[in-house]
Amino acid sequence: MFGRLLKKEIKELLNLGTIVSVVVMAVLYASLGNVFKSAVEKSTAGQKVAIVREDTGTIAKLAEKTLSDVVNVVYAGSDLKEAEETVKKEKASAIIVIPEDFSQSLESGEKARLEIVWYLRGTGLSEAVSTGMISSLIESLKVQLASFVLNDPKKAQLLFNPFEVVQHTYLKGKLFENHSPKEIMNVFYSQNITIPILIMMLIVMSGSSLITSLALEKENKTLETLLTMPVKREHIALAKIVGSAIGGLIFAGIYMAGFYSYLNSLTQDVQGMGLNFKTVDFLLMGLSLFLSILAGLSLCMLLGMMAKNESSAQLLTFPISILALVPMIANMIMDFSNLPGILKVIVFLIPFSHPIMSPKLTFYGEYGLILSGILYLLIFSVVTTIFVFRIFNSDYIVLGWQGEKSLKFFSR
Repeated sequence: MFGRLLKKEIKELLNLGTIVSVVVMAVLYASLGNVFKSAVEKSTAGQKVAIVREDTGTIAKLAEKTLSDVVNVVYAGSDLKEAEETVKKEKASAIIVIPEDFSQSLESGEKARLEIVWYLRGTGLSEAVSTGMISSLIESLKVQLASFVLNDPKKAQLLFNPFEVVQHTYLKGKLFENHSPKEIMNVFYSQNITIPILIMMLIVMSGSSLITSLALEKENKTLETLLTMPVKREHIALAKIVGSAIGGLIFAGIYMAGFYSYLNSLTQDVQGMGLNFKTVDFLLMGLSLFLSILAGLSLCMLLGMMAKNESSAQLLTFPISILALVPMIANMIMDFSNLPGILKVIVFLIPFSHPIMSPKLTFYGEYGLILSGILYLLIFSVVTTIFVFRIFNSDYIVLGWQGEKSLKFFSR
């Protein structure tokens, strides 16, 4: 009988409309990732600039030629107004102005002045990449002009880049040769975002479906009919929780396939760092995630029994989903072992913290903390589920606090 109930819950959750909406969202994320990647590639190739050279000196001519060799020059002349019109027409990124005293200043040993007028079409990341590339070209121009003034390219290169920085990083006692802290932290950047979003998505989708389903059954009086059937009430509650968990995992897999494609267009993985997870690591992370989903759905079940109708059920998933924000923010700011004592206790007690922390902990080799978290999630899920069973066996599930029997179930 439990199998039939479980099949019924999964069938109700995995309806055509819900599946199509999740697939469309996943495809949308993947498409956005490809579009963003294409936009960045276009912004990094063939930068368009205008060059206004007011100086006729040799160094000014050299500066113009050097820039023309590496960027797409849409205008080269001495008329600033004409350059502005060309930039607007060609949608170029900037106007580089070489003032009339540019060559004279450098030849006399004084610092020259170079003006850049930027034309931003927005504040997105593609614009940041575009302006960053032009700025780096200006930096390379400094070396070229210094080589000309000093008549010694090697000495000029040495002056602008006098030493090479080779960085080695120790993290939790593990040495990463030739890697900076920034490179290592970039590897964990995607985990700090995707896993909390995954958990919140699971809770919002599975939890809201569970709460709404229970509220509709109470509103349509079908729950009363189900409770009169020759089946244990514990099986009804367990079927709803497990069915929602299975459906949530299926939705998460579809959703995250597209979301990873989107996120990979924003970040780059560092190669050769040895940040590979073992099979046992994936098993521990998966178990932690699944138990946290069960814990969240058990809490959703408790809230769902409080919902009187469908409209009130819509707001009841917010308190649970917001709990995922606390460990997400804490994990982004500081590792769990470095948190203050009271905050460490709070983060550990939140069931959604453990799958968020598990990728870092497996990498650090802190398996004791992972296993203790899994044990806590197991106990939390069992206790919460037992509490749900007791409510289901009382009159509260139908009558609320008006039932005499429901008022006594806490004292059992």
